[in-house]
Amino acid sequence: MINVLAKSREFESAWSLILNRIGGDEEPGLVSVDTFVIMIRRYSRAGMSQSAIRTFEFASNLDLFLNSESEMSLFEVLLDSFCKEGLVRVASEYFDMKRKLHPDWIPSVRVYNILLNGWFRSRKLKRAERLWVEMKRDNVKPSVVTYGTLVEGYCRMRRAEVAIELVSEMRSEGIEPNAIVYNPIIDALGEAGKFKEALGMMEHFLVLESGPTISTYNSLVKGFCKAGDLVGASKILKMMISRGCVPTPTTYNYFFRYFSKFGKIEEGMNLYTKMIESGYTPDRLTFHLLLKMLCDEGRLDLAVQVSKEMRSRGLDMDLATSTMLIHLLCNMHKFKEAFAEFEDMIRRGLVPQYLTFQRMNDELRKQGMTEMAHKLCNMMSSVPHSTNLPNTYVRERDASHARRKSIIQKAEAMSDLLKTCSDPRELVKYRSSPENVVSRANQLVEDIKRKANIQ
Repeated sequence: MINVLAKSREFESAWSLILNRIGGDEEPGLVSVDTFVIMIRRYSRAGMSQSAIRTFEFASNLDLFLNSESEMSLFEVLLDSFCKEGLVRVASEYFDMKRKLHPDWIPSVRVYNILLNGWFRSRKLKRAERLWVEMKRDNVKPSVVTYGTLVEGYCRMRRAEVAIELVSEMRSEGIEPNAIVYNPIIDALGEAGKFKEALGMMEHFLVLESGPTISTYNSLVKGFCKAGDLVGASKILKMMISRGCVPTPTTYNYFFRYFSKFGKIEEGMNLYTKMIESGYTPDRLTFHLLLKMLCDEGRLDLAVQVSKEMRSRGLDMDLATSTMLIHLLCNMHKFKEAFAEFEDMIRRGLVPQYLTFQRMNDELRKQGMTEMAHKLCNMMSSVPHSTNLPNTYVRERDASHARRKSIIQKAEAMSDLLKTCSDPRELVKYRSSPENVVSRANQLVEDIKRKANIQ
């Protein structure tokens, strides 16, 4: 009940229940540390940091939590909630205040881990490094999670070389690296195209008992595919299969992303066929990438086939894939099929983009299919939608109209000039200056009108 009320931001009602249980004759066990965890997290989610702090301080003064492990656990929850909601500065200020009030207090390694993660997530490298120095100064022994947080943070900031140095440091501290440490480094090296170093790091990982995870292999596949090295990506795929690590749709989707980007239809469809034959199940993104590739390349036959297979697996097309298919069908003058897809979108609760509707409506009316166009309008009016067009489309349409108008204007001006000008040298003056042509033509028109009035 407390969670439902707090989620709805009915904080006063939630507090009424809590205070009644604490001060009344109700069963005391109904109010626990979890009750205040809910309140703190919901206040943080609402951006009400001071209310969250007051909740923590209220709970800390209760006999139930006073000087207990639950109090410290709740303090960690408070900092964690702030950091997850982007309020890391508030968390850090409250942490500093607590240290000033209790000079003998040594924060737990978990408290440091939470704040380090918060600063790195906020991309405040200097603040994270300063906190790391403070942690060492307080002789708080870092854990594998601490190093994992540091490594991931540096890799996110594209400082993989510092992350690699930390691996050596943690080994000297007697802490064995694991997937939390290795995966971000391998991913960062793969993103940077440093495959020799990434594979070298993989060799270190292989000797560990845990060994590489699916995320490790996926990071390398992603890196090779982004670099256009499908041979390297295929070797990693074979390596992971040979070591008993089953590829996921995510693994294959990195290949499909490459094929879609460069229009490699044959390679994409071959991989899709092999994937199905090997018993792997494509996900929604797999079909989305395939449909995008096929629609971009105008392969309507294959696009329709893939869309049918997608539906047969219980995956309805999303707005993006349906829109692409409709536009392709219109480009191929398959208006009845496009109309059927549009109708199916409405049935599935998807609201087509207004641009899609407008293009279809225009095409249907041009083809004389007015009855179908009328049904299309009725369908569109039956759902709430915006009538705004993308800015780029409006600008392109306006620019195209302006160009056509300018060309016609210049052509008419040149025609008038040719009719009235018998001197070729006079024409040369205006050949490279369309504005002068228009101006000259307008002047000629005025001259003709003036002569007519004189006569």
